[in-house]
Amino acid sequence: MTIISPDEYDLLTSLSGQEQTRQAASIGKKYGLSSSQVLGMLPSHSTTSASTAISSVNTNLPSAVSHRFDYDPSPDASQRRQDITQAIMCPSCGVSMGIPAIRPIKVMCPQCSQEHTFLE
Repeated sequence: MTIISPDEYDLLTSLSGQEQTRQAASIGKKYGLSSSQVLGMLPSHSTTSASTAISSVNTNLPSAVSHRFDYDPSPDASQRRQDITQAIMCPSCGVSMGIPAIRPIKVMCPQCSQEHTFLE
């Protein structure tokens, strides 16, 4: 097993996060080791902590329906939101939009900025 110098060891123990990872990669290059091998030499660093942190990420995200996005901050936007009675999907990108029942209506998609006219 390769042993790093005491100065490099002290430097690594004084750092944390990405700085520690970058410094470990730099030291590892010098000794022909990977950054995970260098970090594994530190008593406070466990090589399995990164993999368990990744696996504990919550993938059960709430439905997008529960979110409300406001694209227009103007004062009359709240009145226009009250007039929304129908939902359509943008023919270009597929994002859903709420529109009033007025026809014909010209709508600009907030996602792709394409303008579409709906007759029905």
